[in-house]
Amino acid sequence: MRYDVAVIGGGPSGAVAAAILAKAGLSTVLIERNLENVKPCGGAIPLGLIEEFSIPEPLVEKKLSHMSVRSPKGRMISMEMPNGYVGMVRRERFDSYLRDKAVRLGADIVEALVREIQQDSSGYTILLSKGLAPIQADFIIGADGANSRTAEELNFPPNELQVIAMQQRFSYCERLKPYEDLVEIWFDGDVSPDFYGWIFPKTDHIAIGTGTEFRKHNLKALQRRFIEKIGITEQPYLDEAAKIPMKPRTSFAQDRAILVGDAAGLVTPANGEGIFFAMRSGKLGAQAMIERIKNNKPLARYEKEFRKLYNQIFFGLQVLQSVYYRNDRLRESFVAICEDRDVQQITFDSYLYKKMVPAPWSVQMKIFLKNIYHLTKGS
Repeated sequence: MRYDVAVIGGGPSGAVAAAILAKAGLSTVLIERNLENVKPCGGAIPLGLIEEFSIPEPLVEKKLSHMSVRSPKGRMISMEMPNGYVGMVRRERFDSYLRDKAVRLGADIVEALVREIQQDSSGYTILLSKGLAPIQADFIIGADGANSRTAEELNFPPNELQVIAMQQRFSYCERLKPYEDLVEIWFDGDVSPDFYGWIFPKTDHIAIGTGTEFRKHNLKALQRRFIEKIGITEQPYLDEAAKIPMKPRTSFAQDRAILVGDAAGLVTPANGEGIFFAMRSGKLGAQAMIERIKNNKPLARYEKEFRKLYNQIFFGLQVLQSVYYRNDRLRESFVAICEDRDVQQITFDSYLYKKMVPAPWSVQMKIFLKNIYHLTKGS
């Protein structure tokens, strides 16, 4: 069968793109390799995303406005988000909802692995696993994650910086009760020498995980150390692991194909947030695809728009990670800066809607001087 657009990958970016395309009246197929897949992910989404995509109340398992950060020496800084909250979702339920919505709007869905993509002047032929008939499409959206087969087949430039993350799910127990309504982040070289560890509560379990640059450290050993430091003796009931691309590809748009979400490398440095940028890129990419098909507008407009909106955030977080995540002395200094109420306010206000929030000149100068002091102290 031939479609206007084939969306390869059924996570948040692909499902959002397929729904928008189908709603616009374009014949759309969503190809997902495993509809039962459980993506290892903290599942934190900001209020702005919940509002923009009208995420149903039952999918948001927790609404958390309290968090704490822990330094290598055990210093704890408590923070409160007064004007919003972090929503916690469970990826298997969340992704399924988004895919179902795409199907309700008219997209077809196929469960199969993409084996090969053949291209000619009229479009693409997608060869599938399970002996399924090939799918033909005029255009392609690659939404198939960090190890994107679409990107490889269509010769997009590579993902440069990748983190490998591991997460375990624990049933609630006495030791974990304090975390029922609290997000906790550990900046500790024992837990992660170049990223961080996290404790995220859900309705019936706690998700605990850590990450490190791919092929740089023993991830399982880091996770074991994290669990020991928390003091958990219970066994997890589920282990998850995946690669996270933390730098946008140098290009993620071609004449007839684009990449979105993790496939495009759209996960922010420093905090590893991917769901927001996956869904926003899926939306922007689908809108650009509609304009390409109906009005012959170039797909390059999608990449230009995304970078215009979010390059400043990616750059700022990259600088933060490269400066403060290098050693425990600098991580100690970073946590100390987090104690400042103005820093907290700016951080949370920017997080909720992913916009850089300007601060008064006096506040900017105070934060700048604190950074200079702590960098000098921690280096």
